[in-house]
Amino acid sequence: MQGASSGPLGERAGYLLEQGTPQDLAAAQRALKQGAFQRQERTAAGFGIASPPVWMHLALVNPSDRPLTYQLLLGQPWLDQLDVRLVRAGQLKQHWRSGDMVPGAQFLLPAMGYVFPVELMPGRTELFVRAQTAESFLLPVSLLTAEDFERTSRGFRYRYGVFYGFLLAFIFYNLILFAGLWERSHLYYALYVLSFMALSLVYTGHGFRWWWSGQVGFQQYALFAAMVLYACAGLLFAVRFLQLDQLTPRVSMSIRRLSLLALAAMALFITARQLYAAVYLAYGLFTVFTLAMVVLGVFAYRRARSRGIYFLPAVLCSMLGLGIGLLTAFGLLASNVWTTSAVEIGLILEAVLLSLALGNHMRNQSRARQKAEHLARIDSLTGLLNRRAFLADAAPLWSTAVRHGRPMSVLLLDIDFFKQVNDQFGHDSGDRILQDMAKLLLGNCREGDILARWGGEEFVLLLPETGLGQATALGERIRRDVEGRRILADWLGMPLTVSLGAAQLQAENSLSDLVCAADGRLYEAKRGGRNQIVPPVLEPVSA
Repeated sequence: MQGASSGPLGERAGYLLEQGTPQDLAAAQRALKQGAFQRQERTAAGFGIASPPVWMHLALVNPSDRPLTYQLLLGQPWLDQLDVRLVRAGQLKQHWRSGDMVPGAQFLLPAMGYVFPVELMPGRTELFVRAQTAESFLLPVSLLTAEDFERTSRGFRYRYGVFYGFLLAFIFYNLILFAGLWERSHLYYALYVLSFMALSLVYTGHGFRWWWSGQVGFQQYALFAAMVLYACAGLLFAVRFLQLDQLTPRVSMSIRRLSLLALAAMALFITARQLYAAVYLAYGLFTVFTLAMVVLGVFAYRRARSRGIYFLPAVLCSMLGLGIGLLTAFGLLASNVWTTSAVEIGLILEAVLLSLALGNHMRNQSRARQKAEHLARIDSLTGLLNRRAFLADAAPLWSTAVRHGRPMSVLLLDIDFFKQVNDQFGHDSGDRILQDMAKLLLGNCREGDILARWGGEEFVLLLPETGLGQATALGERIRRDVEGRRILADWLGMPLTVSLGAAQLQAENSLSDLVCAADGRLYEAKRGGRNQIVPPVLEPVSA
Protein backbone atom coordinates (compact mmCIF):
# COMPACT_ATOMS: atom_id res chain seq x y z
CA MET A 1 0.00 0.00 0.00
CA GLN A 2 1.28 3.46 -0.92
CA GLY A 3 -1.27 5.70 0.85
CA ALA A 4 -3.75 5.68 -2.05
CA SER A 5 -7.03 3.77 -2.41
CA SER A 6 -6.50 0.18 -3.47
CA GLY A 7 -9.45 -0.59 -5.70
CA PRO A 8 -10.97 -4.10 -5.50
CA LEU A 9 -8.63 -6.55 -3.79
CA GLY A 10 -10.60 -9.76 -4.23
CA GLU A 11 -8.13 -11.29 -6.70
CA ARG A 12 -5.27 -10.90 -4.19
CA ALA A 13 -7.09 -12.61 -1.32
CA GLY A 14 -7.27 -16.28 -0.39
CA TYR A 15 -10.53 -18.02 0.63
CA LEU A 16 -11.39 -21.05 2.72
CA LEU A 17 -14.82 -22.65 3.02
CA GLU A 18 -15.38 -23.69 6.60
CA GLN A 19 -16.23 -27.37 6.89
CA GLY A 20 -17.86 -28.99 9.92
CA THR A 21 -17.47 -27.18 13.23
CA PRO A 22 -16.80 -23.41 13.31
CA GLN A 23 -13.12 -22.49 13.18
CA ASP A 24 -11.36 -19.86 15.24
CA LEU A 25 -8.51 -17.58 14.22
CA ALA A 26 -5.84 -20.07 15.27
CA ALA A 27 -7.39 -22.78 13.06
CA ALA A 28 -7.55 -20.35 10.14
CA GLN A 29 -3.86 -19.44 10.62
CA ARG A 30 -2.91 -23.12 10.62
CA ALA A 31 -4.96 -23.69 7.45
CA LEU A 32 -3.16 -20.75 5.84
CA LYS A 33 0.23 -22.28 6.61
CA GLN A 34 -0.95 -25.59 5.15
CA GLY A 35 -1.94 -23.83 1.88
CA ALA A 36 -5.66 -24.51 2.30
CA PHE A 37 -6.69 -21.01 1.24
CA GLN A 38 -7.51 -20.73 -2.46
CA ARG A 39 -7.72 -17.68 -4.68
CA GLN A 40 -10.62 -16.71 -6.94
CA GLU A 41 -9.85 -14.94 -10.18
CA ARG A 42 -12.48 -12.31 -9.47
CA THR A 43 -12.44 -8.78 -8.16
CA ALA A 44 -15.20 -9.80 -5.72
CA ALA A 45 -15.39 -13.40 -4.53
CA GLY A 46 -18.78 -15.10 -4.78
CA PHE A 47 -20.03 -18.28 -3.14
CA GLY A 48 -23.71 -18.60 -4.22
CA ILE A 49 -26.56 -18.99 -1.77
CA ALA A 50 -26.72 -20.99 1.47
CA SER A 51 -22.95 -21.29 1.47
CA PRO A 52 -21.05 -22.42 4.57
CA PRO A 53 -19.04 -19.72 6.38
CA VAL A 54 -16.02 -18.40 4.49
CA TRP A 55 -12.62 -17.29 5.75
CA MET A 56 -10.76 -14.67 3.74
CA HIS A 57 -7.07 -13.83 4.14
CA LEU A 58 -5.40 -10.77 2.66
CA ALA A 59 -1.81 -9.63 3.25
CA LEU A 60 -1.46 -5.84 3.47
CA VAL A 61 1.99 -4.31 3.25
CA ASN A 62 2.84 -0.73 4.24
CA PRO A 63 6.21 0.01 2.64
CA SER A 64 6.50 3.44 4.24
CA ASP A 65 7.97 4.34 7.62
CA ARG A 66 4.73 5.80 8.98
CA PRO A 67 1.25 4.43 9.73
CA LEU A 68 -1.36 4.66 6.97
CA THR A 69 -5.07 5.01 7.73
CA TYR A 70 -7.81 3.60 5.51
CA GLN A 71 -11.46 2.73 5.51
CA LEU A 72 -11.84 -1.01 4.93
CA LEU A 73 -14.94 -1.52 2.78
CA LEU A 74 -16.05 -5.12 3.04
CA GLY A 75 -18.92 -7.38 1.98
CA GLN A 76 -22.53 -6.55 1.19
CA PRO A 77 -25.18 -5.10 3.54
CA TRP A 78 -27.06 -8.40 3.79
CA LEU A 79 -24.17 -10.45 5.26
CA ASP A 80 -25.35 -12.12 8.46
CA GLN A 81 -22.07 -12.13 10.41
CA LEU A 82 -18.67 -10.58 9.91
CA ASP A 83 -15.65 -11.14 12.10
CA VAL A 84 -12.77 -8.89 10.99
CA ARG A 85 -9.32 -9.27 12.50
CA LEU A 86 -6.00 -7.50 11.92
CA VAL A 87 -2.94 -9.59 12.79
CA ARG A 88 0.65 -8.40 12.97
CA ALA A 89 3.59 -10.70 13.69
CA GLY A 90 1.13 -13.49 14.46
CA GLN A 91 -0.63 -11.47 17.16
CA LEU A 92 -4.23 -10.21 17.04
CA LYS A 93 -4.20 -6.39 17.08
CA GLN A 94 -7.79 -5.43 16.22
CA HIS A 95 -11.09 -7.32 16.10
CA TRP A 96 -14.50 -6.10 14.92
CA ARG A 97 -17.83 -7.91 14.79
CA SER A 98 -20.75 -6.84 12.67
CA GLY A 99 -23.43 -8.11 10.26
CA ASP A 100 -27.20 -7.89 10.11
CA MET A 101 -27.48 -10.61 12.76
CA VAL A 102 -25.62 -8.35 15.18
CA PRO A 103 -27.93 -5.79 16.85
CA GLY A 104 -27.16 -2.13 16.31
CA ALA A 105 -26.08 -2.16 12.65
CA GLN A 106 -22.61 -1.06 13.75
CA PHE A 107 -20.16 -0.37 10.89
CA LEU A 108 -22.97 -0.80 8.30
CA LEU A 109 -23.02 1.77 5.51
CA PRO A 110 -26.25 1.28 3.51
CA ALA A 111 -25.81 0.21 -0.12
CA MET A 112 -22.02 0.00 0.25
CA GLY A 113 -21.35 -2.71 2.83
CA TYR A 114 -19.47 -2.66 6.12
CA VAL A 115 -16.81 -0.06 6.84
CA PHE A 116 -14.01 -0.47 9.39
CA PRO A 117 -11.31 2.10 10.27
CA VAL A 118 -7.94 0.49 9.65
CA GLU A 119 -4.49 1.75 10.62
CA LEU A 120 -1.66 -0.08 8.87
CA MET A 121 1.62 0.08 10.67
CA PRO A 122 4.86 -0.08 8.65
CA GLY A 123 5.52 -3.57 7.41
CA ARG A 124 3.14 -6.50 6.90
CA THR A 125 -0.36 -6.73 8.37
CA GLU A 126 -2.64 -9.69 7.77
CA LEU A 127 -6.39 -9.34 7.40
CA PHE A 128 -8.52 -12.33 8.43
CA VAL A 129 -12.27 -12.16 7.81
CA ARG A 130 -14.85 -14.78 8.70
CA ALA A 131 -18.16 -14.11 6.89
CA GLN A 132 -21.44 -15.98 6.98
CA THR A 133 -24.83 -15.48 5.33
CA ALA A 134 -27.80 -17.50 4.08
CA GLU A 135 -28.34 -15.03 1.22
CA SER A 136 -26.31 -14.75 -1.97
CA PHE A 137 -22.72 -14.63 -0.80
CA LEU A 138 -20.60 -11.89 -2.32
CA LEU A 139 -17.49 -10.66 -0.52
CA PRO A 140 -15.89 -7.62 -2.19
CA VAL A 141 -13.05 -5.93 -0.33
CA SER A 142 -11.18 -2.67 -0.85
CA LEU A 143 -9.26 -0.02 1.07
CA LEU A 144 -10.22 3.63 0.62
CA THR A 145 -8.52 6.78 1.74
CA ALA A 146 -10.64 9.17 3.80
CA GLU A 147 -11.09 11.48 0.82
CA ASP A 148 -12.09 8.71 -1.58
CA PHE A 149 -14.35 7.14 1.02
CA GLU A 150 -16.20 10.43 1.58
CA ARG A 151 -16.62 10.97 -2.15
CA THR A 152 -17.85 7.42 -2.72
CA SER A 153 -20.28 7.42 0.21
CA ARG A 154 -21.64 10.82 -0.82
CA GLY A 155 -22.24 9.50 -4.33
CA PHE A 156 -24.19 6.54 -2.94
CA ARG A 157 -26.29 8.83 -0.74
CA TYR A 158 -27.18 11.06 -3.68
CA ARG A 159 -27.84 8.08 -5.91
CA TYR A 160 -30.27 6.40 -3.52
CA GLY A 161 -31.87 9.69 -2.48
CA VAL A 162 -32.76 10.37 -6.10
CA PHE A 163 -33.79 6.75 -6.66
CA TYR A 164 -36.14 6.55 -3.66
CA GLY A 165 -37.56 9.96 -4.50
CA PHE A 166 -38.25 8.70 -8.01
CA LEU A 167 -40.01 5.60 -6.67
CA LEU A 168 -42.12 7.59 -4.19
CA ALA A 169 -43.17 9.99 -6.95
CA PHE A 170 -44.34 7.06 -9.11
CA ILE A 171 -46.14 5.46 -6.18
CA PHE A 172 -48.09 8.60 -5.26
CA TYR A 173 -48.73 9.47 -8.91
CA ASN A 174 -50.36 6.10 -9.56
CA LEU A 175 -52.30 6.17 -6.27
CA ILE A 176 -53.70 9.58 -7.24
CA LEU A 177 -54.67 8.24 -10.67
CA PHE A 178 -56.30 5.23 -9.03
CA ALA A 179 -58.28 7.48 -6.66
CA GLY A 180 -59.43 9.63 -9.57
CA LEU A 181 -60.05 7.01 -12.26
CA TRP A 182 -60.70 3.94 -10.12
CA GLU A 183 -58.58 1.91 -12.55
CA ARG A 184 -56.98 -0.94 -10.60
CA SER A 185 -53.97 -1.17 -12.91
CA HIS A 186 -52.67 1.99 -11.25
CA LEU A 187 -53.21 0.54 -7.77
CA TYR A 188 -51.43 -2.71 -8.66
CA TYR A 189 -48.56 -0.81 -10.24
CA ALA A 190 -48.21 1.40 -7.14
CA LEU A 191 -48.08 -1.77 -5.00
CA TYR A 192 -45.55 -3.30 -7.39
CA VAL A 193 -43.22 -0.29 -7.14
CA LEU A 194 -43.81 -0.09 -3.37
CA SER A 195 -42.84 -3.75 -2.97
CA PHE A 196 -39.63 -3.15 -4.91
CA MET A 197 -38.87 -0.14 -2.73
CA ALA A 198 -39.31 -2.35 0.34
CA LEU A 199 -37.03 -4.97 -1.22
CA SER A 200 -34.41 -2.32 -1.97
CA LEU A 201 -34.56 -0.92 1.57
CA VAL A 202 -33.87 -4.43 2.88
CA TYR A 203 -31.06 -5.55 0.59
CA THR A 204 -29.23 -2.20 0.65
CA GLY A 205 -29.36 -2.16 4.46
CA HIS A 206 -31.20 1.18 4.66
CA GLY A 207 -34.09 -0.39 6.56
CA PHE A 208 -31.85 -2.22 9.04
CA ARG A 209 -29.73 0.89 9.59
CA TRP A 210 -32.59 3.35 9.98
CA TRP A 211 -35.58 1.49 11.39
CA TRP A 212 -35.07 -1.99 12.82
CA SER A 213 -31.38 -2.22 13.73
CA GLY A 214 -32.28 -4.09 16.93
CA GLN A 215 -34.66 -6.58 15.30
CA VAL A 216 -32.22 -9.17 13.99
CA GLY A 217 -34.93 -11.85 13.86
CA PHE A 218 -36.99 -9.67 11.55
CA GLN A 219 -33.93 -8.81 9.45
CA GLN A 220 -33.06 -12.48 9.03
CA TYR A 221 -36.21 -13.13 6.98
CA ALA A 222 -36.95 -9.63 5.67
CA LEU A 223 -35.04 -10.03 2.39
CA PHE A 224 -36.73 -13.31 1.45
CA ALA A 225 -40.19 -12.05 2.37
CA ALA A 226 -39.59 -8.87 0.35
CA MET A 227 -38.44 -10.90 -2.66
CA VAL A 228 -41.63 -12.98 -2.58
CA LEU A 229 -43.84 -9.89 -2.13
CA TYR A 230 -42.15 -8.15 -5.05
CA ALA A 231 -42.48 -11.17 -7.35
CA CYS A 232 -46.16 -11.68 -6.46
CA ALA A 233 -46.97 -7.97 -6.83
CA GLY A 234 -45.28 -7.93 -10.24
CA LEU A 235 -47.16 -10.98 -11.48
CA LEU A 236 -50.52 -9.65 -10.25
CA PHE A 237 -49.85 -6.29 -11.90
CA ALA A 238 -49.07 -8.08 -15.17
CA VAL A 239 -52.32 -10.07 -14.92
CA ARG A 240 -54.33 -6.88 -14.43
CA PHE A 241 -52.52 -4.67 -16.91
CA LEU A 242 -52.46 -7.27 -19.70
CA GLN A 243 -56.11 -8.24 -19.00
CA LEU A 244 -55.18 -11.91 -18.82
CA ASP A 245 -58.58 -12.63 -17.23
CA GLN A 246 -60.03 -11.97 -20.68
CA LEU A 247 -57.21 -13.20 -22.92
CA THR A 248 -56.36 -16.43 -21.07
CA PRO A 249 -58.39 -17.04 -17.91
CA ARG A 250 -56.60 -20.29 -17.04
CA VAL A 251 -53.15 -18.65 -17.05
CA SER A 252 -54.53 -15.76 -15.02
CA MET A 253 -55.98 -18.11 -12.41
CA SER A 254 -52.74 -20.13 -12.28
CA ILE A 255 -50.68 -16.99 -11.61
CA ARG A 256 -53.05 -15.89 -8.84
CA ARG A 257 -52.90 -19.31 -7.20
CA LEU A 258 -49.11 -19.45 -7.49
CA SER A 259 -48.84 -16.03 -5.84
CA LEU A 260 -51.13 -16.96 -2.97
CA LEU A 261 -49.32 -20.28 -2.50
CA ALA A 262 -45.91 -18.57 -2.43
CA LEU A 263 -47.10 -15.98 0.11
CA ALA A 264 -48.62 -18.68 2.31
CA ALA A 265 -45.48 -20.84 2.08
CA MET A 266 -43.22 -17.94 3.02
CA ALA A 267 -45.45 -17.10 5.99
CA LEU A 268 -45.27 -20.77 7.06
CA PHE A 269 -41.47 -20.92 6.75
CA ILE A 270 -41.03 -17.72 8.75
CA THR A 271 -43.38 -18.97 11.46
CA ALA A 272 -41.57 -22.33 11.62
CA ARG A 273 -38.14 -20.60 11.49
CA GLN A 274 -37.14 -22.61 8.41
CA LEU A 275 -34.47 -20.25 7.09
CA TYR A 276 -33.09 -22.32 4.22
CA ALA A 277 -36.57 -23.24 3.01
CA ALA A 278 -37.33 -19.50 2.88
CA VAL A 279 -34.07 -18.89 0.99
CA TYR A 280 -34.78 -21.46 -1.72
CA LEU A 281 -38.42 -20.38 -2.04
CA ALA A 282 -37.43 -16.72 -2.46
CA TYR A 283 -34.72 -17.32 -5.06
CA GLY A 284 -36.75 -19.98 -6.85
CA LEU A 285 -39.82 -17.76 -7.12
CA PHE A 286 -37.65 -14.83 -8.15
CA THR A 287 -36.23 -16.89 -11.02
CA VAL A 288 -39.74 -17.96 -12.08
CA PHE A 289 -40.91 -14.35 -11.81
CA THR A 290 -38.09 -13.08 -14.02
CA LEU A 291 -38.80 -15.63 -16.75
CA ALA A 292 -42.60 -15.35 -16.44
CA MET A 293 -42.58 -11.57 -16.88
CA VAL A 294 -40.62 -11.91 -20.12
CA VAL A 295 -42.91 -14.70 -21.38
CA LEU A 296 -46.00 -12.62 -20.51
CA GLY A 297 -44.43 -9.65 -22.29
CA VAL A 298 -43.93 -11.69 -25.47
CA PHE A 299 -47.45 -13.10 -25.16
CA ALA A 300 -48.89 -9.61 -24.70
CA TYR A 301 -46.98 -8.29 -27.68
CA ARG A 302 -48.42 -11.01 -29.89
CA ARG A 303 -52.00 -11.00 -28.53
CA ALA A 304 -52.60 -7.47 -27.29
CA ARG A 305 -50.19 -5.35 -29.29
CA SER A 306 -51.29 -1.96 -27.92
CA ARG A 307 -50.30 -3.07 -24.41
CA GLY A 308 -47.45 -5.41 -25.26
CA ILE A 309 -45.59 -2.81 -27.31
CA TYR A 310 -44.78 -1.02 -24.05
CA PHE A 311 -44.93 -3.91 -21.59
CA LEU A 312 -42.42 -6.15 -23.34
CA PRO A 313 -39.50 -3.66 -23.52
CA ALA A 314 -40.36 -2.47 -19.99
CA VAL A 315 -40.06 -5.94 -18.45
CA LEU A 316 -37.00 -6.73 -20.57
CA CYS A 317 -35.25 -3.69 -19.04
CA SER A 318 -36.31 -4.62 -15.54
CA MET A 319 -35.59 -8.33 -15.84
CA LEU A 320 -32.23 -7.68 -17.49
CA GLY A 321 -31.35 -5.45 -14.55
CA LEU A 322 -32.52 -8.09 -12.08
CA GLY A 323 -30.63 -10.79 -13.95
CA ILE A 324 -27.40 -8.77 -13.89
CA GLY A 325 -27.98 -8.05 -10.21
CA LEU A 326 -28.47 -11.74 -9.42
CA LEU A 327 -25.42 -12.81 -11.43
CA THR A 328 -23.38 -10.17 -9.63
CA ALA A 329 -24.75 -11.32 -6.29
CA PHE A 330 -23.77 -14.91 -7.12
CA GLY A 331 -20.30 -13.71 -8.07
CA LEU A 332 -20.70 -14.71 -11.73
CA LEU A 333 -20.24 -11.12 -12.93
CA ALA A 334 -17.62 -8.65 -11.80
CA SER A 335 -18.87 -6.16 -9.23
CA ASN A 336 -18.61 -2.57 -10.48
CA VAL A 337 -20.69 0.59 -10.56
CA TRP A 338 -22.74 -0.67 -13.54
CA THR A 339 -23.44 -4.21 -12.38
CA THR A 340 -24.31 -3.07 -8.86
CA SER A 341 -26.58 -0.36 -10.29
CA ALA A 342 -28.21 -2.62 -12.89
CA VAL A 343 -31.32 -3.32 -10.79
CA GLU A 344 -32.01 0.37 -10.16
CA ILE A 345 -31.34 1.37 -13.79
CA GLY A 346 -33.57 -1.43 -15.07
CA LEU A 347 -36.41 -0.49 -12.75
CA ILE A 348 -36.22 3.21 -13.68
CA LEU A 349 -36.42 2.31 -17.38
CA GLU A 350 -39.28 -0.08 -16.63
CA ALA A 351 -41.14 2.58 -14.65
CA VAL A 352 -40.81 5.11 -17.46
CA LEU A 353 -42.00 2.63 -20.12
CA LEU A 354 -44.87 1.31 -17.98
CA SER A 355 -45.94 4.87 -17.23
CA LEU A 356 -46.10 5.42 -20.99
CA ALA A 357 -48.05 2.16 -21.26
CA LEU A 358 -50.52 3.23 -18.55
CA GLY A 359 -50.83 6.64 -20.18
CA ASN A 360 -51.51 4.99 -23.53
CA HIS A 361 -54.03 2.72 -21.81
CA MET A 362 -55.77 5.77 -20.35
CA ARG A 363 -55.89 7.43 -23.77
CA ASN A 364 -57.32 4.28 -25.36
CA GLN A 365 -59.91 4.02 -22.61
CA SER A 366 -60.82 7.68 -23.08
CA ARG A 367 -61.17 7.20 -26.84
CA ALA A 368 -63.25 4.07 -26.33
CA ARG A 369 -65.45 5.87 -23.82
CA GLN A 370 -65.89 8.82 -26.16
CA LYS A 371 -66.67 6.47 -29.03
CA ALA A 372 -69.18 4.59 -26.91
CA GLU A 373 -70.79 7.84 -25.81
CA HIS A 374 -70.90 8.99 -29.43
CA LEU A 375 -72.43 5.72 -30.59
CA ALA A 376 -74.97 5.90 -27.77
CA ARG A 377 -76.12 9.25 -29.19
CA ILE A 378 -76.13 8.38 -32.87
CA ASP A 379 -78.61 6.39 -34.93
CA SER A 380 -76.39 3.80 -36.60
CA LEU A 381 -78.40 3.65 -39.85
CA THR A 382 -78.78 7.33 -40.70
CA GLY A 383 -75.95 8.90 -38.73
CA LEU A 384 -78.40 11.37 -37.14
CA LEU A 385 -78.93 11.94 -33.45
CA ASN A 386 -81.20 9.42 -31.77
CA ARG A 387 -84.16 10.34 -29.56
CA ARG A 388 -82.16 10.38 -26.31
CA ALA A 389 -79.44 12.61 -27.77
CA PHE A 390 -82.07 14.91 -29.28
CA LEU A 391 -83.75 15.44 -25.92
CA ALA A 392 -80.38 16.02 -24.22
CA ASP A 393 -79.16 18.56 -26.81
CA ALA A 394 -82.53 20.30 -27.04
CA ALA A 395 -82.94 20.74 -23.26
CA PRO A 396 -80.68 23.83 -22.89
CA LEU A 397 -82.26 25.49 -25.97
CA TRP A 398 -85.69 24.81 -24.50
CA SER A 399 -84.72 26.33 -21.17
CA THR A 400 -83.35 29.44 -22.88
CA ALA A 401 -86.51 29.89 -24.95
CA VAL A 402 -88.80 29.49 -21.93
CA ARG A 403 -86.70 31.72 -19.66
CA HIS A 404 -86.38 34.57 -22.16
CA GLY A 405 -89.68 34.17 -23.97
CA ARG A 406 -88.07 33.38 -27.31
CA PRO A 407 -89.94 31.59 -30.14
CA MET A 408 -89.30 27.91 -30.79
CA SER A 409 -90.96 25.38 -33.08
CA VAL A 410 -90.83 21.66 -33.81
CA LEU A 411 -91.37 19.80 -37.07
CA LEU A 412 -92.27 16.11 -36.98
CA LEU A 413 -91.98 14.23 -40.29
CA ASP A 414 -93.23 10.76 -41.25
CA ILE A 415 -92.60 8.91 -44.54
CA ASP A 416 -95.93 7.99 -46.17
CA PHE A 417 -96.69 4.30 -46.76
CA PHE A 418 -93.24 3.28 -45.53
CA LYS A 419 -94.46 -0.09 -44.27
CA GLN A 420 -95.70 -0.98 -47.75
CA VAL A 421 -92.26 -0.17 -49.17
CA ASN A 422 -90.60 -2.49 -46.66
CA ASP A 423 -93.13 -5.27 -47.30
CA GLN A 424 -92.93 -5.00 -51.08
CA PHE A 425 -89.25 -4.24 -51.71
CA GLY A 426 -87.50 -5.47 -48.55
CA HIS A 427 -85.80 -3.86 -45.60
CA ASP A 428 -82.64 -3.03 -47.55
CA SER A 429 -84.68 -0.70 -49.74
CA GLY A 430 -86.30 0.77 -46.67
CA ASP A 431 -82.88 1.40 -45.13
CA ARG A 432 -81.75 3.21 -48.29
CA ILE A 433 -84.82 5.41 -48.19
CA LEU A 434 -84.15 6.35 -44.56
CA GLN A 435 -80.51 7.16 -45.35
CA ASP A 436 -81.44 9.32 -48.35
CA MET A 437 -84.13 11.05 -46.31
CA ALA A 438 -81.57 11.87 -43.61
CA LYS A 439 -79.26 13.45 -46.20
CA LEU A 440 -82.14 15.48 -47.66
CA LEU A 441 -83.19 16.79 -44.25
CA LEU A 442 -79.59 17.69 -43.35
CA GLY A 443 -79.44 19.73 -46.53
CA ASN A 444 -82.51 21.71 -45.46
CA CYS A 445 -81.39 22.36 -41.87
CA ARG A 446 -80.12 25.71 -40.75
CA GLU A 447 -77.22 26.33 -38.40
CA GLY A 448 -78.53 25.90 -34.87
CA ASP A 449 -81.35 23.52 -35.79
CA ILE A 450 -81.33 20.03 -34.20
CA LEU A 451 -82.27 17.08 -36.41
CA ALA A 452 -82.81 13.53 -35.16
CA ARG A 453 -84.39 10.24 -36.11
CA TRP A 454 -87.33 10.03 -33.73
CA GLY A 455 -88.03 6.36 -34.39
CA GLY A 456 -89.00 4.10 -37.28
CA GLU A 457 -89.70 6.32 -40.28
CA GLU A 458 -90.21 9.47 -38.19
CA PHE A 459 -87.80 12.41 -38.00
CA VAL A 460 -87.90 15.42 -35.70
CA LEU A 461 -86.49 18.91 -36.26
CA LEU A 462 -86.13 21.49 -33.46
CA LEU A 463 -86.13 25.07 -34.72
CA PRO A 464 -84.87 27.68 -32.20
CA GLU A 465 -85.80 31.34 -32.74
CA THR A 466 -88.49 30.20 -35.19
CA GLY A 467 -92.17 31.02 -35.16
CA LEU A 468 -94.96 28.85 -36.48
CA GLY A 469 -95.11 30.60 -39.87
CA GLN A 470 -91.41 30.08 -40.52
CA ALA A 471 -91.59 26.48 -39.33
CA THR A 472 -94.53 25.74 -41.63
CA ALA A 473 -92.73 27.34 -44.59
CA LEU A 474 -89.65 25.22 -43.93
CA GLY A 475 -91.78 22.10 -43.64
CA GLU A 476 -93.46 22.84 -46.92
CA ARG A 477 -90.08 23.26 -48.64
CA ILE A 478 -89.01 19.90 -47.28
CA ARG A 479 -92.25 18.25 -48.46
CA ARG A 480 -91.82 19.63 -51.97
CA ASP A 481 -88.14 18.67 -52.02
CA VAL A 482 -88.98 15.06 -51.14
CA GLU A 483 -91.75 14.90 -53.71
CA GLY A 484 -89.63 16.59 -56.39
CA ARG A 485 -86.58 14.38 -55.93
CA ARG A 486 -88.66 11.21 -56.29
CA ILE A 487 -86.39 9.23 -53.93
CA LEU A 488 -85.87 5.70 -55.37
CA ALA A 489 -88.88 6.19 -57.67
CA ASP A 490 -86.90 5.00 -60.70
CA TRP A 491 -86.81 1.42 -59.51
CA LEU A 492 -89.52 1.42 -56.86
CA GLY A 493 -92.01 2.46 -59.50
CA MET A 494 -93.69 4.88 -57.10
CA PRO A 495 -92.97 8.38 -55.82
CA LEU A 496 -92.16 8.94 -52.14
CA THR A 497 -93.99 11.57 -50.06
CA VAL A 498 -93.95 12.76 -46.46
CA SER A 499 -96.45 14.14 -43.99
CA LEU A 500 -95.45 16.80 -41.46
CA GLY A 501 -96.81 18.36 -38.31
CA ALA A 502 -95.60 21.69 -36.91
CA ALA A 503 -96.05 23.17 -33.44
CA GLN A 504 -94.79 26.33 -31.78
CA LEU A 505 -93.92 26.83 -28.12
CA GLN A 506 -96.92 28.36 -26.40
CA ALA A 507 -97.78 27.25 -22.90
CA GLU A 508 -96.32 23.75 -23.08
CA ASN A 509 -94.96 22.46 -19.81
CA SER A 510 -92.03 20.56 -21.38
CA LEU A 511 -90.24 19.81 -24.62
CA SER A 512 -92.05 16.47 -24.78
CA ASP A 513 -95.37 18.34 -24.70
CA LEU A 514 -94.26 20.44 -27.67
CA VAL A 515 -93.27 17.31 -29.61
CA CYS A 516 -96.64 15.76 -28.69
CA ALA A 517 -98.38 18.82 -30.11
CA ALA A 518 -96.44 18.44 -33.39
CA ASP A 519 -97.31 14.72 -33.37
CA GLY A 520 -100.96 15.63 -33.13
CA ARG A 521 -100.66 17.88 -36.18
CA LEU A 522 -98.81 15.05 -38.01
CA TYR A 523 -101.70 12.72 -37.28
CA GLU A 524 -104.07 15.32 -38.77
CA ALA A 525 -101.91 15.51 -41.90
CA LYS A 526 -102.06 11.75 -42.37
CA ARG A 527 -105.79 11.62 -41.72
CA GLY A 528 -106.25 14.44 -44.20
CA GLY A 529 -104.71 12.51 -47.07
CA ARG A 530 -100.91 12.59 -46.40
CA ASN A 531 -98.27 14.48 -48.44
CA GLN A 532 -99.01 17.73 -46.58
CA ILE A 533 -98.05 19.80 -43.56
CA VAL A 534 -100.57 20.79 -40.94
CA PRO A 535 -99.88 23.86 -38.73
CA PRO A 536 -100.92 23.57 -35.10
CA VAL A 537 -103.92 25.14 -33.47
CA LEU A 538 -102.56 28.05 -31.47
CA GLU A 539 -103.93 27.09 -28.12
CA PRO A 540 -102.44 25.67 -24.94
CA VAL A 541 -101.74 21.96 -24.94
CA SER A 542 -102.47 20.07 -21.78
CA ALA A 543 -99.62 18.13 -20.23
